[in-house]
Amino acid sequence: MTAKKVKPTVDLSNFEDLFSEILDRVNASTGANAPADLTLPGNPVSVGARVPEASEWAGKMITRAKAASNDWLKGTLSPRKHPIQSAIAADGKRKQRLEESERQGKWLKSMERVDVDQMYVTVEATGASGYESGIARREGKIASKIEKLRPQVLALAETIDKMPQDTDAQREARMVAARRGMIKVGQKMRGITEK
Repeated sequence: MTAKKVKPTVDLSNFEDLFSEILDRVNASTGANAPADLTLPGNPVSVGARVPEASEWAGKMITRAKAASNDWLKGTLSPRKHPIQSAIAADGKRKQRLEESERQGKWLKSMERVDVDQMYVTVEATGASGYESGIARREGKIASKIEKLRPQVLALAETIDKMPQDTDAQREARMVAARRGMIKVGQKMRGITEK
């Protein structure tokens, strides 16, 4: 009988400290004053900075979102899954995140009152131009969010770059650190502080 292979433990012992240190440094001096080592390409074949400038990042996001307006309309009117049934199937996840709402039964009552036919009428009335204009109306908000997001992602990228990657376990640790780092970035963006 073959012995069961033991999965190596992911070591993130210094990730939090390293990420916090670099995050503080990046937040203290962004834009033209950003530390040079944090704005260099990530590897010899990279084109541009390790993480794009906020204006470039936001611009690409806005351009791609606008270009997807017709695809958005087509996909919304021809969904792969029934939207209401899919929402109800996700009830367990919703309960975990919205315990108070679940106790009051607000979500399920709202879902049961949805008129699917009227929903699609609304989507058709909005049309592709309505989607694009919605993006256009939010350009300032998008740019502002990306301006705040970029230093966090830049710090995370630099942190991951400093972690070893010689073994499978080390590479796995980098992947886990990237996920944890993005969760931490998301919390910071939403103003959530750990207790």
